[in-house]
Amino acid sequence: MKNILLASILLALSGMGYGQVNLSFNFSNADSTIAFLKKKNASARDVEIFLHTAGVQAIIKKINSNDSIGRIVLTKISKGGKLAGKENDFQYHLIKRDLGALEKFIDSIKHNQKIIRDSVEALSAYLPAGKELNVTVCFLLGSYSSGFTFSKADVFYIGTHQYKYDFKSIVNSCQHEIFHNVQNLYQERTPVYKALEKDTASLYAFYILHNFFTEGAAEYVADLDKSDPAAPNIKHLKEHASVNNYRMADNFYLADRLILDTYKDPATTDPGEVYTILFDWNWNNPGYAMGKYMMKCLVKEYGTGAVKKYLAADPLVFIMDYITLTKTNKEKYPYVFSDSFEKMIETVLAKTAAIAGN
Repeated sequence: MKNILLASILLALSGMGYGQVNLSFNFSNADSTIAFLKKKNASARDVEIFLHTAGVQAIIKKINSNDSIGRIVLTKISKGGKLAGKENDFQYHLIKRDLGALEKFIDSIKHNQKIIRDSVEALSAYLPAGKELNVTVCFLLGSYSSGFTFSKADVFYIGTHQYKYDFKSIVNSCQHEIFHNVQNLYQERTPVYKALEKDTASLYAFYILHNFFTEGAAEYVADLDKSDPAAPNIKHLKEHASVNNYRMADNFYLADRLILDTYKDPATTDPGEVYTILFDWNWNNPGYAMGKYMMKCLVKEYGTGAVKKYLAADPLVFIMDYITLTKTNKEKYPYVFSDSFEKMIETVLAKTAAIAGN
């Protein structure tokens, strides 16, 4: 009877056009970092071999460093030297300090891989019909990032030392980052960036704006509010982001003004700085909270199918639909953008839609 029921469920799912997420795990950087940092006095050859491993190269790319600085860092850390300035971005001094505990944490993750696999099965519903997503989760020890990708749909990186030994937070992060891998299957932003190279106002606006959907949808799908609030790193993340619960109106005003200023005067503004203010940990990630809120509103109004709709659409459609929603019921959806902001979205969307051939 159970086999018949299972077969029926699988048949129903196939009829819904779901894809499949297949996970593999790579602990090579975590293992090799532990082995390297255990060395009392690594040789120049040891440094070169470790420096050119795939994991260390990914860390160097993420923190915008280079092999020369990496070589200095590894040499210093192996000899007990003190790191300085940008060398600290590798965070090997912190990892070496906590090496024993981190080694045990890595072992516990290795023994609980199935839990991670099971947790991301729901993401299959967001894949294009019949599409398989093969993802390798690379567990790193190094860098200031807790999780990142390089716009490839088949790999993402976890900064394992950033998680306060909290496996539940690792699971949540995997859900968030793998959803980004799903997003990468739908949207290729490079042609848009290239086409807008000479239109810096639209280019800068799109560069910032698409993150409301990119990060907001990932926050909605990998909902931290549904995770164990007592888990140490989850508790830390929720407390850090909690300010957005009472300053959401301020967040919308801030984003509205900053992005409009960038659009109207691209020659004297820095889109990278605007991105940092809206989507950076040091500012409590207001853009993440805004994007999640917008997605929650759209799902509440149009159903869970809205997520997959926006995956396949221009990310500015997501923002435009939210603006339309706020106009239909201001009391129900009180956080709004200005009319000038709406006009900017309409203008840039017309250009990006033309580029995509929509």
